[in-house]
Amino acid sequence: MRRVAVEHARTGMVLSRPVYDSHGRMICDARTELTEWHIRTLSAYGVGELTIDDSRVADVLVQPLIPPEVEAGASQALRELMKEGGCRGEIEPMLIHEVRNSINSMTRTLFPEPMGDPNVAGCLNLKEYGYVQPAKVAGLSLLMGSSLEFNMAQLASLGAAALLMNVGYIRLPHVMLQPSILDKPGALTEREFSELKKHCQYGCEILSESGEFLPEVSQAVLQHHERWDGSGYPNGLKGEEISLFARLIAIADTYYALVSTRPHRREFLPHEAIEFIMAYGGDLFDPELVRLFSRQVPLYPKGVTVRFNSGEVGFVTDANIGFVGRPVVRVVYDEEANPIKEPYEIDLKTVDNQRKLIVEVLAY
Repeated sequence: MRRVAVEHARTGMVLSRPVYDSHGRMICDARTELTEWHIRTLSAYGVGELTIDDSRVADVLVQPLIPPEVEAGASQALRELMKEGGCRGEIEPMLIHEVRNSINSMTRTLFPEPMGDPNVAGCLNLKEYGYVQPAKVAGLSLLMGSSLEFNMAQLASLGAAALLMNVGYIRLPHVMLQPSILDKPGALTEREFSELKKHCQYGCEILSESGEFLPEVSQAVLQHHERWDGSGYPNGLKGEEISLFARLIAIADTYYALVSTRPHRREFLPHEAIEFIMAYGGDLFDPELVRLFSRQVPLYPKGVTVRFNSGEVGFVTDANIGFVGRPVVRVVYDEEANPIKEPYEIDLKTVDNQRKLIVEVLAY
């Protein structure tokens, strides 16, 4: 299997896995042979990446850590809660129950142990960002929490805090209306930003008033924009003054914000976003959690196409989780871009290959 971005999809490619929209509805089934119509439709839905068949990596299984239909179910539960809450300024117990069910479904995919690769693609649909991005943040937060050996109850609380981190927007009508100030292509004014920052306090109040969540959930929602060096908001907390849940969510939130399309910029590539977070470990983010993050989310996930500094091109067959940026690559084109009759693999974590560097990610 091979990963390609939708913008690099070509007619005749065959899907290895079904593709779902942010409502959990299947757009294309596995084994679909792509036509121009399919590619236009997938792009219109804001689908980021596709998994396609390729005989050169037929033995490579690209398996998502959180099944896309489960992630989409969390997005849908959040969408219903936010839209209903936007009319009332509070959240209904029945919709909270749906959010909890969606988080439980995500959590169950990590037991007895996580299997597959985390979803490294962001949200490319601007209109869906507010519902899709928090679901992705919840999945990554759960993975990091699992690595810290959180129990099921802790993971449920962490996942709920991540999914509901922006629930305070329902008390900011100019955010819930379309178009929202969140969709503004330029920088926010000082007044707009000051107003927007209130969503942290509002979110904490909404969850506390509901009586449906433990205090650590509302605390994490209050603090998810605090930063390790004290430069965050709303209270300028530093270091371990910030709750562990909030420190985890801050990293996952930033990662998926970077790899998603925003009104003022294009999305970052996964390795660019990871390098950004690594660069700010100890400044914006808890350095120990950054190390954990960098060993959980691969710079070069299984199935992507990469180019070496030598000019050779190949497909990542093993992300080598734990060895940051040093995957196993199956080389399929030589330095002159000629196909190789018998592809071979290079393991970048070995001493023999320490001078081999990935310099470009292709078709992604």
